[in-house]
Amino acid sequence: MKKWAFLMALGLGACTSVPPEGVDARMHQWQGYSAEALMDKWGVPAQTNKVEGQDWLIYRDTKTGSKPSIGIGLGGGSGNVFGSLGTVFGGGPSVDGCTRQVVVVDGKVSQIRWQGDPKLCWELTPSPTGSQ
Repeated sequence: MKKWAFLMALGLGACTSVPPEGVDARMHQWQGYSAEALMDKWGVPAQTNKVEGQDWLIYRDTKTGSKPSIGIGLGGGSGNVFGSLGTVFGGGPSVDGCTRQVVVVDGKVSQIRWQGDPKLCWELTPSPTGSQ
């Protein structure tokens, strides 16, 4: 019984979501850090722009998975004859995305805007460590 309770708790934990406020807080931790420190942790941005003296670092990421599905079937048979009927609900591919726009002023992170799946954005954004 304890084994099933543990597996169920583990499964529910894997499905937890991250509130947008949590992602905002993690992004806010990067303010004041150097763009170099951010790129050391996040990697090379997909795109860079310069707008009114500000550098913009754009990070775009996607994650492809599969949606859970539920199968329902009926079957029966007698002797050498067997028949079945079934269908599947849900399932198929799932694509989640996250775009993060980092505004850099005088070499320091000034602001970070994000859009997309909060859980993916949370997973892609490490907390800063070390010196700014």
